Amino acid sequence: MGKEKYIQLPPIPEELDGNVVRMIWEYTKLPEKEQQFVYEQYKVLSDDSRNESDVDAVLIKPDHPENIEEFGNNMKAVIAELFREAVGLAQYVYEECFVNGRDVEEILSDDPRKTEAILATYMLFLNNGNRDVGMPS
Repeated sequence: MGKEKYIQLPPIPEELDGNVVRMIWEYTKLPEKEQQFVYEQYKVLSDDSRNESDVDAVLIKPDHPENIEEFGNNMKAVIAELFREAVGLAQYVYEECFVNGRDVEEILSDDPRKTEAILATYMLFLNNGNRDVGMPS
């Protein structure tokens, strides 16, 4: 009988999206070399002071792409879900405030994260309204 290995995850908020949990799980299962590879790419891509050569340098193929395939698939699912949520929120704010004429305060949520997202989306529409992006006058 071989020695069994275990992975211990930290406490995870129950409202965390299932795709994010799967992504964390897949990351913890990666061999250490692939974890470091993924971490280094994320670190460069998330750095606000990066330039194009930094991004080009880090976007290389891993030695063993099959080791991070499942992690990559879960990452794609997380990004797709975030994109769907962002588009849905933008549509909701635009329709409620700029088509139906409701005040932004009327559509705010009790959830502080959603409140911030609604306000940020509303402000984005206001800021872009001067650039003829289809905003009502």
